[in-house]
Amino acid sequence: MDRCIILNIPEGLRLNLLGLIIDIDRVRIIADRAGLLGGLLASLTCGGTAGAAQLEALAQTLRAVDAS
Repeated sequence: MDRCIILNIPEGLRLNLLGLIIDIDRVRIIADRAGLLGGLLASLTCGGTAGAAQLEALAQTLRAVDAS
């Protein structure tokens, strides 16, 4: 599985919103390039040139499906 870490906050997060305190433990969002949404997000955030090519291939596939 080809994965891309989009967001990683290993220490957690503490927000104080006007007296409402929110504690969130470790946050980690990972995109799996094999899935449709994961592939799109990975291409946009971790892709570089290869990611752009993969995104274009996905767009061509979707266009072909729409045309048929």
